Amino acid sequence: MVKKGDTLIEVTLAIGIFSMVAIAIVAVMTGGTSNAQTALETTLAREEIDTQAEVLRFIHASYLADEGTGLNKNPYTKLWEKIVANAYTPNGSANDTAFQQYHPGSCREVFDPTSGNLKTKLANYAFVINPRALKGLTTANTDTAYISYRSNASKFQSTLTYPRLVYKDSVLRGQDSLVEEDVGTVVNKVEGIYVLAVKDPGTTNVVGAGTRSSVYYDFYIRTCWYGASSDAPSTISTVIRLYNPKGVAK
Repeated sequence: MVKKGDTLIEVTLAIGIFSMVAIAIVAVMTGGTSNAQTALETTLAREEIDTQAEVLRFIHASYLADEGTGLNKNPYTKLWEKIVANAYTPNGSANDTAFQQYHPGSCREVFDPTSGNLKTKLANYAFVINPRALKGLTTANTDTAYISYRSNASKFQSTLTYPRLVYKDSVLRGQDSLVEEDVGTVVNKVEGIYVLAVKDPGTTNVVGAGTRSSVYYDFYIRTCWYGASSDAPSTISTVIRLYNPKGVAK
């Protein structure tokens, strides 16, 4: 008796169809995972940017409140004065305002100490604020909160994950800590993020024409990292403007 069965061609065709379906399913799953990873990294990057923006607003508000008393006892006054003393003042030329365009071809151009923007102009002005150092800030230790590229170039690096400040947990293990609840307050690395303060290059007429009523500072907060399965850099940036009203303008 001759039994009928699948021919070699039918078996091969079935295997081929199954393989294509399996590959399509894996591709969809991989794409979904990649999208989820990208969304998570973007959210974390935005949180880092928001943190820098909020601490700058807090320091600025504390400075204004202290200046109004004339006492200047608030440690945030000294911190704000340090920030604005190292602000960049553009001369108005096209080449001098190129920093306003932020389209890096690679994150190395931004954060590698041996090449790119930080080696030249930004090397003198880039910084971040350490938010964990603000709680116990005194007039004698503002350097723990203000981390400049000029003084801490080795801390500014590209990141392998997402933009962040990595703290040194000196109390528990004396090494880098990625756990948010850890007690470390010393920044060991600044990965994929920096702030650039730019001073008002001329007069700002906010109240009344022809009078210098205030001076402002623009703070460019920028990030750069490589997302999941991407060779192109991912970047998010924002700018906030803070004013020193007439009477406290510096």
